Amino acid sequence: MIIKPLTAYAVALLLTCPILSAQESIPARWKPLDNLATKAVASPNIPGGSVCVVENGKVLFNRAYGVTDANSTRRWEKNSPVQIASMTKSITSTLVAVLVGEGKLAFDDPISKYIPEYGRLTMRKSGAEVRSPTIAECLSHTSGFPGGTMGRLPASSPIRTSNQAGVATSLAKQGLAAKPGTKYAYTFRGFAAVARCVEVVTGKRFPEILEEKLLKPLGMSNTTFQPNLELLKRHPRYAKHIANLDDEKISAFLEKKKRESKRFVNAGGGLISTPDDLVKFYRLHSLRGKTGAKQLIPAKVLAKLYEKQPGSRGYGLGFKLFGNAVVGHGGASGTIGAVDLKNDRVVVILTQAGSTAARPLTRRGMQLAREILAK
Repeated sequence: MIIKPLTAYAVALLLTCPILSAQESIPARWKPLDNLATKAVASPNIPGGSVCVVENGKVLFNRAYGVTDANSTRRWEKNSPVQIASMTKSITSTLVAVLVGEGKLAFDDPISKYIPEYGRLTMRKSGAEVRSPTIAECLSHTSGFPGGTMGRLPASSPIRTSNQAGVATSLAKQGLAAKPGTKYAYTFRGFAAVARCVEVVTGKRFPEILEEKLLKPLGMSNTTFQPNLELLKRHPRYAKHIANLDDEKISAFLEKKKRESKRFVNAGGGLISTPDDLVKFYRLHSLRGKTGAKQLIPAKVLAKLYEKQPGSRGYGLGFKLFGNAVVGHGGASGTIGAVDLKNDRVVVILTQAGSTAARPLTRRGMQLAREILAK
């Protein structure tokens, strides 16, 4: 009898389920969610992922499934760092809330207050003059900018090689597709404009002020636009590219990424993060702006992020409004997170499968987790 060697995917299937010790046995309450995740990751469309559920600071469910890549046998870890894509928007809007609480910005401020070019905006088709959008309109996709993500930009787009100031100015010169506050169009552009406003009022680059004002106070040490070597080795998308590189080549790779990070960073979709960090972030919201004994953001300021904005589609300021005091966001990389503001419950589900492929785990998993929590 001839036994053929297992393919990488066949081995990956064997690794789909997490290895559980007796102490880690899954309570009956959470077995439906474990079964759903196991089944979802058994598909080649979702090589691996993680599911984390926390209530009142207590971890109720925390599991990793599958592998980092369909061609790999390396297990996905519970705290694997991933590209969180548009989940970044909620973090950016929360940084703005910090600055609003400090009196440095106001949600109703026009972008033109900080970037003069926005005082000379015109409509793309007619050329007619139009007012500047506000920070709130930019954070709610009602700025008047045309819809679209960074991923849809051509490789030759100057946005990919410019800095934060250059991108914000370029967007202003391109004009608006609709009058501010009248039409919802999902786009990174408003967040790019707001990120530049943040730089103007603080005198620091956006990644620096994000680290200083939000990430560091929350202890979000694995959340960044610029991953270090340790994060790269754990990141499903990067790990396979550096697995066979020596230290010199890895250092060159990191230097290249460092140079790129000094250019434009996508404040609407460019962060890397982990389940642990995202739980810390969402609990800042369920605890009404407090971290430990410190009130990082006034509760009244934070509450503005969850108000449905005029012209939007169930969207606040950087947050999707899921109903019943539950807010959060998904990401095109195949990620989703949500927080129940009333009951201090957080659900974070992360993959790198892409939003469409990941839906059997992200959307259904989120729905099931919330159903279990509500019982």
